[in-house]
Amino acid sequence: MSATTVRAFVGIALPEACRALAARLGKAVAALSRGAATPVREGTAHLTLKFLGDVPATGPGSSDAVAAALAGITFAPFVLRFGGGGFFPDMTRPRVVWAGLAAGAPECRALAARVDAALAPCGIAPQAQPYRPHLTLARLREPGCGGDWPGALTLLTDAAWPETTVATMTLWRSLLSPSGARHEVVATFAATAGAG
Repeated sequence: MSATTVRAFVGIALPEACRALAARLGKAVAALSRGAATPVREGTAHLTLKFLGDVPATGPGSSDAVAAALAGITFAPFVLRFGGGGFFPDMTRPRVVWAGLAAGAPECRALAARVDAALAPCGIAPQAQPYRPHLTLARLREPGCGGDWPGALTLLTDAAWPETTVATMTLWRSLLSPSGARHEVVATFAATAGAG
């Protein structure tokens, strides 16, 4: 990120109960790695709909233009609950441990598709891979070192996530520092009852 760009992403903010459980699970699964691992930072967990990368601070494709495009998206409130999980790219050399969705996955995929379509006129390319809604819990810095991955899967399966209603979508900017990324809200977009 430079003075002329803003690192940004679109996602769903999570309630404190979800963020706290994500932090506890992240620490627990990171401890099962035999290599270096970084759990999600306390209070920063969110569900990403689209990572935008560095967008211009002003002009076409800027964060203001992105916010204006996102404001045109309508979606109904929906119920979301995490459950289960897995590893990216796979369990043999995992780099990311994540929680999946037990409820709300179709709605998240539909909303991510609407975000892609709305941002295309801003010059932001659609996602190259199919969108897979997930909550990142830990990043494994040394994937070849192994770990107790069956134990991690058990933790993910047994986690009792609270159910939450998604009533807003958020555009964040991410400020990188040696202590990790800090996320600032740029704009929030409310769901509309009865929207399809």
